[in-house]
Amino acid sequence: MRFLQLCGILILAFVLFAISAIGMPHLMPPPPPTIEAPIHSPLPNFIQTEETPYHATIQYGTSEVIKNNNGPLYSYIRFPQAGNSTDSVIYDWAHKLYNDIVDEFNTIQETESAIGEINVHFDSYLVDNRYAGILESGEFSYTLTPQPEVVVKTFNIDLSNNSFLSSSDILDYGQSESVLELLHDRLLAEHPNTFPYLDSTFIDESWLYHLVIAEDGIIVALERYMFFPDEFDTLTVTLPYEDLGSALLIRTEPPLPPIPSPTPEPLPTPPPYEPDDPGDPDDPDAPEAPQQPAPSVPRQSGSVDPNKPVIALSFDDGPGKYTDQFLDLFEKHGIRATFCTIGNLVNTQSDALARAVSMNSEVIGHSWDHKNLAKLSADDVRKQLTDTSDTIEAATGVVVPMFRPPYGAVSDTMKEVAEELGFAIIYWNVDPEDWNTDDSDEVYHAVMGAVKDRSIILSHEIYKSTLIAYTRLIPDLLSQGYQIVTVSELLFIKYGNNLTPGQVYYSG
Repeated sequence: MRFLQLCGILILAFVLFAISAIGMPHLMPPPPPTIEAPIHSPLPNFIQTEETPYHATIQYGTSEVIKNNNGPLYSYIRFPQAGNSTDSVIYDWAHKLYNDIVDEFNTIQETESAIGEINVHFDSYLVDNRYAGILESGEFSYTLTPQPEVVVKTFNIDLSNNSFLSSSDILDYGQSESVLELLHDRLLAEHPNTFPYLDSTFIDESWLYHLVIAEDGIIVALERYMFFPDEFDTLTVTLPYEDLGSALLIRTEPPLPPIPSPTPEPLPTPPPYEPDDPGDPDDPDAPEAPQQPAPSVPRQSGSVDPNKPVIALSFDDGPGKYTDQFLDLFEKHGIRATFCTIGNLVNTQSDALARAVSMNSEVIGHSWDHKNLAKLSADDVRKQLTDTSDTIEAATGVVVPMFRPPYGAVSDTMKEVAEELGFAIIYWNVDPEDWNTDDSDEVYHAVMGAVKDRSIILSHEIYKSTLIAYTRLIPDLLSQGYQIVTVSELLFIKYGNNLTPGQVYYSG
């Protein structure tokens, strides 16, 4: 009997196993329905996907940068200035951020050696010529901290009276329930990978803390670590204007007339020639001082004589508001140079970069967003380089197989990736540290005191003092017999077309 019971149990177990293997649709729970996020309006054209790298949008103001190239706290903080009374608030915020991080870093340095990095960028939007929205975002980190600290700051300006707007000036929080429902829907539309976390997360008004007035709607910035798991970066979500209805408190007035574009300041005129020892003007026997400036230096010819002194000028961190004026200066003297360009800024002034290439200057990458590439993984370095080179090619039609690493920071991983991608690494051997001074005389004398045949000179095209210095430097360098060429031309004299990918080149 027990044997028969045991056989019955075994047969029943086998039947149940077979059922589970082949499936019993009428006994299994139905599959969850496919959830399609409601989309009230088409996605705005500036939404980025994982395949599309972030491109800076700068519709309001021009870029200013706080930076430190020398470490141990490498710093790059970009913020806008527009020439009105609101500039000082944004300027003070950026400098306070920098100083506070420096103070914190110095406290750490008192007990233990550390290396740190600050990396902050901005997007700015101009709406109806009446409103400006600014989103500052980035992070800072130290070698001793487990994860980076996040920076998110927003500014919204009513340009009719240059006053700052609060979030409650933009949205009616009495209608926050409908606004938050719209935010939920837009999150699913723009960031579908947030779906597993949204139903288990309570969305409240704290999600509307960082608002930015933008082209197609109000951007909501969701700070990293605050709302989603750590693997998510800071997310941006756009609430279309037409879907906000009466909850939108702005844009009730007609647009203002266009804001006139600022007229670029004319290139400064180099100081007139002065003899080293003009003598005593009261001495009747003193030689007569020249009454006219020295003759202007003739334009450089297009050809390069390798038997004569030759140098390369290279300019980092652009394109910027002075790029076209540098090009005017180069055109005047018939010289060419190398622009080491931030990838996410290329689209802001693609015409200037195309002009540079048409004038036989060259454009190479300087990373996508000025991060310290020596700290990044191989995949991240590869993305920084390829995204930048692809964007430069789209803007200029040309890719030069070389790049300059931010801060001059080089690692074995970076060299390996550069070798894999076929890129040479361009350094320098003359550095006037123009980022560390606003004195054009200092920049001028630093270059003139260090330059020699086959030098690669590092400067930055984003500083007015650098532009002023080069109005003097270029004619003086030409008058001393230097030929001023691109980095590629300089290196070709010695290496031909045989640059070694992954190798660092300091000079020619």
